[in-house]
This record gives sequence, C-alpha cells and structure tokens, in this order.
Amino acid sequence: MNTTTLTDSQRQQLRAQLEQRKEQLLQELDAIQRDTLGVAAAASQGDAEEPGSPRDQANSMAASMVRDAEAARDHAELVAVRAALERMAEGSYGECTDCGQSVGVPRLLAQPSAARCIACQSKAEAKGHR
Repeated sequence: MNTTTLTDSQRQQLRAQLEQRKEQLLQELDAIQRDTLGVAAAASQGDAEEPGSPRDQANSMAASMVRDAEAARDHAELVAVRAALERMAEGSYGECTDCGQSVGVPRLLAQPSAARCIACQSKAEAKGHR
C-alpha cells in the first residue's frame, strides 16, 4: 500500500540522485580496492617501505583501519542505493519495508535510499540494525 505521493518530476530527480550516488560509490570502492591492491603488491614484491618507528607503524595501521571502515560504509550505502532502485523498478519505492506504510516524501527527498518510515527506522536503530 504505497501512500507516498511523489510527482513524476520528484521520482525522476530521486532516480537520478540514486544513480549518481551509485556511480560515485562504485568509483570510491574501486579506488579503495586499487589502493589496497597496490599496497599488497608492493609488500609482496619487497617494495614496501621498511617498518619505521612504532609511531609510523601505528599511523599506517590507523590509516588502513580508516580505509577499511570507509569501504564497509560505502558498501553498505551501495547496497541501500541498489535496493532503492529495485524498489523503484518494482513499484514499491516509498513504502516502508517493515510496516508497508509511507516512508514520506520529505524523508525520501532528504534520504533517497530510505527504506523505512521514521518510526520503523527508530525501532531498527534501537535494536542495533541499520
């Protein structure tokens, strides 16, 4: 039961935003993968820098952890964007995936990949889900 009333213009705008974000995320994930592969290739060929001070090693480890966290975040967002595009294609875009009620036009305009209404999203976050 989709009670979200998006105009054709809004729907087109949201689809374009989702497609643009999908491409951006794919590019970011590709860059992270190239960077990771480059570091691994250098290490396997012995081209890696000699281990520096404990501070340098800690900084390197921290940078790697940040890169991994960014990749995980980007991947999760990419999954949400692709799911929103699928919901658009099947005609259920704007319906809460939990309760079936409207996600709400203002929420979709602010967060085009939103899958839940605010009430269900709040419940999911309280349970530790995204």
